[in-house]
Amino acid sequence: MKKLILLQLCLVNYLLSCGPTAIDKAPATSYALEIVDSVQVDFLGSLSLYAVHSTKDLFLFHEFRQNQFILTDKNGEVLSTFDQPGDAPSSYGNTACSATFVGDSIVVMGRQKLVIYNLDFDYIKSHQKPYAGQGMTYSGFDHLHKVNIGDETNLVAFTGGAQHPVATNQEDYYNHFNTFDLISLDSGGYVPITPLHPKSRYKQGKAFNFIRPMFQVNEDKIHFVFATDTLFHTHDLSKAENGLTVEGIPFDDFILNPGYPFRGSEDYDTPKPRKGVVESYFRVDEKDLILYRSGLSLEATPPRETVSRKEWDEINARLNPLKFLVREAKGIYSEVGLCPTNFTPTYVDGKNRLWARQHVELLDQEPEFYTIYQAALVPQ
Repeated sequence: MKKLILLQLCLVNYLLSCGPTAIDKAPATSYALEIVDSVQVDFLGSLSLYAVHSTKDLFLFHEFRQNQFILTDKNGEVLSTFDQPGDAPSSYGNTACSATFVGDSIVVMGRQKLVIYNLDFDYIKSHQKPYAGQGMTYSGFDHLHKVNIGDETNLVAFTGGAQHPVATNQEDYYNHFNTFDLISLDSGGYVPITPLHPKSRYKQGKAFNFIRPMFQVNEDKIHFVFATDTLFHTHDLSKAENGLTVEGIPFDDFILNPGYPFRGSEDYDTPKPRKGVVESYFRVDEKDLILYRSGLSLEATPPRETVSRKEWDEINARLNPLKFLVREAKGIYSEVGLCPTNFTPTYVDGKNRLWARQHVELLDQEPEFYTIYQAALVPQ
C-alpha cells in the first residue's frame, strides 16, 4: 500500500513538473520596425516633422536654420509657408519649440508665447507664457498635445522645465516640480500639473539636470516616460487624487545617472559611464513603443582622443545601439528589438501611423527630395 501511494505521488509530481501548468508564462512577443510608405517633399534644406493633421493628411515641417514652417499634403506639395522674422508681432519668436494641429488651426509654442494660425499661417491670436522660462529650451520635440476637458479644448505642454522658480540643485525644486502645463486655448492660462511620483528617482534626495519627459495623450490620460528614468507613468486627468501611477520598465540594461548632492553641481570633468537614455516614446494601436540606449560602462567606452570624431561615433553606435521595447499591456513587454540603422521613428499621428526620419547621412549621394517614412510595428 505504501509503495502504491509513493508511486501515485511520483506520477503527480512528474505531471506537474513536465506538463503545461496554469502559471506558465507565455513567451514575450518580438517585433520589427519596417517601412510601409513614404512622403517626399521637393525642398532643399533639412526639415523636421512637427505635426500631422490626420484627418486631412497635412504635414507640418520646420526648417531650423531659416526658422521656416512648411505645410504640405501627402503628395509632398507645399501648400503654405511661414518665414516671418522672430520679432514680428505675429511670430512665435526665434525658436519653434513644438507645434500641433487643433481643428483647422496650427498652434506653435515658442519660448515665451503660444501662437495660433490658420492653415495659411494667417495670425489668429497668441497667449504669453505667464512665468519666466526655466531649464533647457527644446526644439523639434513633440511637446504639445491636445486634450479635451469637459467642453474646453486644452493643450498638455512640456515647456522645458517646472514653473517653480527655485534652481534645479535645490530640494524645493523637486518638491514643487510639475512635469506639464495645462494650457487653455480660450483664456491662455497655464496651470501646472503632474508632480513627481513618490517612487520617482528624482524624489530620492539627489539633484538632476535636464529632466525631460516624452509623452502621448490618449483621451484624458497622459502616458509618459522620462529620458533618464526607468518608470512608465500614466496620469489620469479625470481623477482629482491618485491620478498618477507608475510601473517599472524591464530594460535589458540601463545605466542610471546617480545625480549629485543638493546645493552642489554636476561633475562634468571626471570620466563616468555613459548613462542610459530613453530617446523616444510613442503610443501606437494601444501599444507603447519605447526607444532607448542602455548606455556604456566606463571600461567599454572608447577613448575619445585616440580616434577621429566619426570613428568614435561609429564605435559608440555599435556598442550602444538604439533599441526598443513594446509595452503590450500593463506590466507585459515584448522582447528587446534593435532599431533599423537607416531610419528612426520621430512622430505618431491620430491614425496610429508612425513616421520616421530618413538617415540621409548614410546615403551615397545627396537625395533630390526630403523623405519621411511611414513605419509599422510588425510581429515576428
